[in-house]
Amino acid sequence: MNTSTRLIIVLTVSVSAVMVLASLVSLSQRKTTLTKATQAEVMAHGLTLQTVLEENYQRGTILDVQNLINRLGNNPGIYGILLFDEKGSVVRVSDALKTQDIQDVEEARRVITSGTHAEIERQIGEEQVYSIILPLRNGSQIIGAVEIAQPISFVKASINRAQRDIIITALLLFITIFLVVLVVTRYSLANPIDELLGGAKALGRGDLNYRVIVPQNGNEISKLATEFNRMADHLSEHREAFVREAEERLALERQLRHHERLASVGRLAAGVAHEMGAPLQVIDGRAKQLLNHPDATAEVRQRNLNIIRNQTDRITNIVRQLLTLARPYNLRIREINLKDMLTGLSELLETNAIRSGVTISVTSTPGLTAPGDPELLHQVFTNICLNAIQAMPDGGRIDIECLTQRDETEERNYAVVRIQDTGPGIPEEHFSHIFDPFFTTKDVGSGTGLGLAVSNRIIEEHSGRIEAGNRSTRGAWFAVYLPMTETTRSLPPRSAPAITSIGSGATNR
Repeated sequence: MNTSTRLIIVLTVSVSAVMVLASLVSLSQRKTTLTKATQAEVMAHGLTLQTVLEENYQRGTILDVQNLINRLGNNPGIYGILLFDEKGSVVRVSDALKTQDIQDVEEARRVITSGTHAEIERQIGEEQVYSIILPLRNGSQIIGAVEIAQPISFVKASINRAQRDIIITALLLFITIFLVVLVVTRYSLANPIDELLGGAKALGRGDLNYRVIVPQNGNEISKLATEFNRMADHLSEHREAFVREAEERLALERQLRHHERLASVGRLAAGVAHEMGAPLQVIDGRAKQLLNHPDATAEVRQRNLNIIRNQTDRITNIVRQLLTLARPYNLRIREINLKDMLTGLSELLETNAIRSGVTISVTSTPGLTAPGDPELLHQVFTNICLNAIQAMPDGGRIDIECLTQRDETEERNYAVVRIQDTGPGIPEEHFSHIFDPFFTTKDVGSGTGLGLAVSNRIIEEHSGRIEAGNRSTRGAWFAVYLPMTETTRSLPPRSAPAITSIGSGATNR
């Protein structure tokens, strides 16, 4: 229900209640007034007749009493007239009462006895009447009484007419007020509000060119409509400015992305040229040596061919890693027991670790699992651990810890694999580039610089992330975050977490 309808209803109900109350009060007052007026009229007729009859008795003149009461009885407001003798018996009645069964009334005798008038309601025939009984005197002697009766139906008819008039007047007034309120609220309130509502909806749809019609009456609605149009003008101006800024920003972003792509292509091309240039030079040199010395011994020829074969394998490995970095992954997700995977990984790296004097230990919450592709995750952890081993040629320690961690911002749980070493750490200026393709601090031929880039891509495909940093004492750490699903579980511990150590002087605890 809209505001104008509620206002019409409230005003109409309020006015109707006031009108009903006023009509009831007016009807009550009218009823009282009519009753008193009727009684006064009857009293006036009675006093007139009383005066005429008493003067007639005092003067001793002969008067046609019957004709007099008949003429007075023809008055529309008079039902009949009765004359009583000194004993209170009816001696004369007007013609209208001659056919009625007239009974003597005790009130007539009391009036004759007391000499005061009486007002009564009684039954004459089948008619309920209001009567005034007045004493008749001849000098100081009461010789009888006269009764003038008025039908109560006459009073009721007058009251009914007054009631009908009041009701009709009230209805006409109600209809008039309702129509006036309807027209005023419709044209002064409802239509302007509907116009403003339509404008608000248009602005909500993004049509900032919409303007509402401003009423010319200068009231609050007119001021509101004016301010609404002013607001729409400001919004339109701001949107145009925002569109211009957005277009400029978009053009700038396109340029930046274009430059970034060019820079990425340049870095990739430089990396490819750098990584593949060295083996190609070796291949070219060995091939020239074979061509320039056709009479070389079989041993020399075999050694050169093996070198060429090793360099082609290196190029093949670089190309394979580039394809791994670029191609989309078809993940084969299943629940992985992280402790089992990392324990098996440490055993595979045992030879490399012993050669460098590195000890590897694995700790994990028993039963901790995470969803993922086993082969790809194995590749990630292998790359990180191999980098750690290669960073500690003089020996050291790698600690691998598996645990769960709650991210309150994302409202989800992660299985975290934290790999720490005791090597020299990562220079601060290298942190922003460690996941870039072909970025490496190793000597030429010792690495392609694609391992961490591929690892980061694999973890991103698992909706996780890799974080890196330096330890407060010595060494670097990498933390791999794998999101846990509702079915991922961490079984309650049945014993203390197991620690597996492999490497130089390794022990199992």
